[in-house]
Amino acid sequence: MLDRLLLFITAGCLGTMLMKMHIPIPFMLGGMVTAIFYKTFAKDRAVAWPRLWRDFGLMIAGYGIGVNFNTDAWNNFMNELLGVTEATAIALGASIIIAIVTSKITKEDLQSCIMGMLPGGMTMSLLMAEEDKRVNPNVVMVMQVLRLFGVIVSVPFLTVWLLDAKVIHSPLAMHAGAVGYHWAIFIPLTVLGSVIATKLKMPTPVLLGSILMTTIFNIFVGSVQPVPGLLMSPAQLSIGLYMGMIMDANRIAKTRNVIPFVLGGTAILVIISIGVAYVLSDRYGFSLITAFLAMAPGGIAEMALAGLSMGEDVATILAYQLVRLLAINILVPPVLEIFFRDKKAIR
Repeated sequence: MLDRLLLFITAGCLGTMLMKMHIPIPFMLGGMVTAIFYKTFAKDRAVAWPRLWRDFGLMIAGYGIGVNFNTDAWNNFMNELLGVTEATAIALGASIIIAIVTSKITKEDLQSCIMGMLPGGMTMSLLMAEEDKRVNPNVVMVMQVLRLFGVIVSVPFLTVWLLDAKVIHSPLAMHAGAVGYHWAIFIPLTVLGSVIATKLKMPTPVLLGSILMTTIFNIFVGSVQPVPGLLMSPAQLSIGLYMGMIMDANRIAKTRNVIPFVLGGTAILVIISIGVAYVLSDRYGFSLITAFLAMAPGGIAEMALAGLSMGEDVATILAYQLVRLLAINILVPPVLEIFFRDKKAIR
């Protein structure tokens, strides 16, 4: 317990330093970097970050994202449905092409490479990889983790240094004067949403359930207050620490031949995202930063929280990221099953 407390304090100090440097999602990045350093250099690496603590963080983050989605945001989403569909198709198509090239050159299993490069389907991909004997779980995990880390680290920095974004909302801000139902309502909303989403077997149920239940309440019942920054910051720390602990040096060593292709492929996906963002921004009139975060190939919570810290249109970011996530988790598994139906087990 003491080791976890020290990890949390260290991550908090690093997150505070990143916040002073005006870096988006500073506490999440602080947690990730702290955990990676611990896993890499600590002599005793037995400490793990509890999944339950991460889930608490996801509930708070999900509520914080969901409060930004209202009736106007829903109407805008319906008007932009063509753009959302096009963006999702481009992201999926590019990731599949990268997976095919990676498989051809490295001689790794194609199905494993496709599952490893899916932008936003980390949870689904890892679960399928552990259960499906036809794929290499090491390849899937390493590709998904490196892809996600690459996006989470590079995208916030690019928005600041390349697109001249400004971090205007401190994670510690208290949102004085906020109106609506008291923020404490996040407890029953997120718990109920998580339970329902889990029963429905939705992808990343704790996060999506919290987002959707908060959104539904916000639209049909009444607006709710944002969660205080003094809760949001520890939530981001917890999520970051858990993600950093996922890194497994042994798995990476076994699949080091795919690492350059994952990093290069992730860079290509980010570049494509910037290109599509210019088109979306010009077509629909929202900012280039919002469009970039909406297109970025990685984590709904991370990109939405980054947009929140920069005062961007979180509802638009959420809509694009959510549609892609659902498309990947609902449509891709049956397509892969059909395409690789006759493939033999490799383990």
